[in-house]
Amino acid sequence: GGATAMWERTLSQKSVRLFCEQKVIDEAKADAYVYGYELLISSVVSVLLVILVSAVCGDVRYSLSFLIGFIPQRIYIGGYHATSHTRCYLAFTGLALICILLSKVIAANHLFRILTTAALMGIAIFFSPIEATNKPLGKKKRLSYKMVASVLSSIDFLFAIFNVLPDTRSITVYYISKWVLVIFAIIPFFQKQAKIS
Repeated sequence: GGATAMWERTLSQKSVRLFCEQKVIDEAKADAYVYGYELLISSVVSVLLVILVSAVCGDVRYSLSFLIGFIPQRIYIGGYHATSHTRCYLAFTGLALICILLSKVIAANHLFRILTTAALMGIAIFFSPIEATNKPLGKKKRLSYKMVASVLSSIDFLFAIFNVLPDTRSITVYYISKWVLVIFAIIPFFQKQAKIS
């Protein structure tokens, strides 16, 4: 964190102030908007960084595979959250890079796909949503998140069983990105253990 990395908040506050002056948004809700825009800015930056990394690696399609493979399930399964935007960018971009580089040496064969999606399906059904300490959810939301996570993971599992997706490097990136989800799901359990002991 620190003051240096908070340009997202500053930009967000400036935008919201402008919108308030223009009467686009209600001043009473300004704080919520600042938070919302900050999330939007950091999400856009994260996505752009991943696209940049995959362009440098030679194919923008890798970034699409990573983002499609990672983001929808990430939202509903939950798991590790970085403590600052900077750390989040580093983790997100770094992991995308690792997935892209691994796709050169790993072949996402039928068994790999089945094991990957089965692991995620198990996590989705039994453990999701995995809450980070800084992002608690209400009871109703928890249930709907679990449902969506389970459905998404089951579809993925069926795609793997029937080997629907073609055998390209982009698809390999897609399947490797799922292991990031598995790792993110496991991290909070270790964090809890560390706190207990």
